Amino acid sequence: MTITHRHLLTLGGAALAASGITGLAGGMLHPVVDGQSHSAASITSPGGPPAYLLLYGGAILLMLGLPAVTAWLAPRVGVLGVVGLTLYFVGNALSAQSHLVVEGFVARDLPQVVPDDGSIVASGSFALLQAVGGLVFVAGVLLTGIALVRRSSGIPWWVGGAFVLSAVGVLIPLPEAPVLTGLQVELFEAVGTVALGVLAIRAARSGRTDKAAPTRRREGALDTV
Repeated sequence: MTITHRHLLTLGGAALAASGITGLAGGMLHPVVDGQSHSAASITSPGGPPAYLLLYGGAILLMLGLPAVTAWLAPRVGVLGVVGLTLYFVGNALSAQSHLVVEGFVARDLPQVVPDDGSIVASGSFALLQAVGGLVFVAGVLLTGIALVRRSSGIPWWVGGAFVLSAVGVLIPLPEAPVLTGLQVELFEAVGTVALGVLAIRAARSGRTDKAAPTRRREGALDTV
């Protein structure tokens, strides 16, 4: 079997859609104890491991899906969109994956390193990584949303709107509560990623993977993307 661009886009779209679903499920299951979601009590609570594994799995699926979907979206969203999607990718690696590794694989065995101020690890360098990574992540989601709203071709405007609402929503300092905090952080991002993933899969199956015209099959050649 020859792997074509359409296959890669289908796989990328599926990974992106799955990342939204698993991330939302993990966010809703994320423990919140006494109004704190990143204290030693919450991180080491019995309900933590499934949530952290779902969130970490979602972060990995996002990394797998974004490159293929970015290549497909590039002609539609322009430079702003490509910059946004790239920052989205990098921010996920810097912020989300780093703290999820600590929550899922370190903190339960070393609870003494987890302070009660929500900083996850009592380390200045780790706090800096989270701050920079978080800003990069939010900037990437916001720019992606703006580019989709302004420049997208054949992509509903509300998909970009979901990313904009996701970026704005995580900056609102609401009280932390079980389920509700997960919805605040993950819901709109999940709507955007699932929608983009489904649209990418549909584009791959229909052959319309290029903005200018439908793809044409030539005998003896790979499908053009």
